[in-house]
Amino acid sequence: MAGASAVGDRNVGSRIGGSPIAVLDLDELLSIARRAAQAGARVALDWGLRASSLRIEEKAGPADLVSQADRDTERAICDVLRRLRPDDGVLGEEHGSVTGRSGVRWLVDPIDGTTSYLYGRSDWSVSVAAYASDGSRLLAGVVVEPMLHRITEARAGGGTHDGGTRAGLLAQGELSRALIEVNLGRPDQRPRAGDMVAALTPRVRDLRRSGSAAAALAQVATGRADAAWLPGLQPWDFAAGVLLVQEAGGVVGDLSGRSPDGTWPGSGDVLATCEELFEPLRALLATAYSVTG
Repeated sequence: MAGASAVGDRNVGSRIGGSPIAVLDLDELLSIARRAAQAGARVALDWGLRASSLRIEEKAGPADLVSQADRDTERAICDVLRRLRPDDGVLGEEHGSVTGRSGVRWLVDPIDGTTSYLYGRSDWSVSVAAYASDGSRLLAGVVVEPMLHRITEARAGGGTHDGGTRAGLLAQGELSRALIEVNLGRPDQRPRAGDMVAALTPRVRDLRRSGSAAAALAQVATGRADAAWLPGLQPWDFAAGVLLVQEAGGVVGDLSGRSPDGTWPGSGDVLATCEELFEPLRALLATAYSVTG
């Protein structure tokens, strides 16, 4: 995504693709994102009560699962978006892309952490984000953690809120006291996961392995973790979570450096933390993945 600053006003006007669009009400977009995510969470929870009847499929391999719960959850989310924002584009993990004409596009991850969901664990989430369809900036994002009854949300320039209360990162400037959320990355990145763990473990308080990238980013944004290293993601995995961290006062980037506020790293490798820890963590991880510069 191209760089852009977060907008401090509830309304934002822009030019998308060279043509003007109407002034957007960011609070309205956030409200719609919340309604859509909550509708999806209800469907996912309902399927969870009938998990034994779910047909489970492997997409790219045994670690990449999908079920009817994922598809029905995404359908419920998209029904809300279509009803309330019929001219917007949508990109969902399970049903692909729908072209829009409004200048706004939605990124939908119906069940982020399907493996955890299917195992009856709590570390999964529903993630919905709106962004300018020219890729210039994130506009609104919501991450629902249904098993924790937790909703974390943000809109550009409005800060991050956790259950209606203003959220912020932990004031943690010491690497040795940092709790880090990690994942193992894409199949081609997994062989380096041992190097990553070996690089981090002696230098930080501890590591945690969440089943959901969106939930891990929500944890950073709300002070439940000090940082997250989440390589190998797709935009629907992290778009909402990135905005949550940035609006809570954090820094997001990848091994090449930080991303401008309101944007995400194009590599799909996401490092999210506070200002003080970003460079120390980036340097450790760059060594583990043999990245120079």
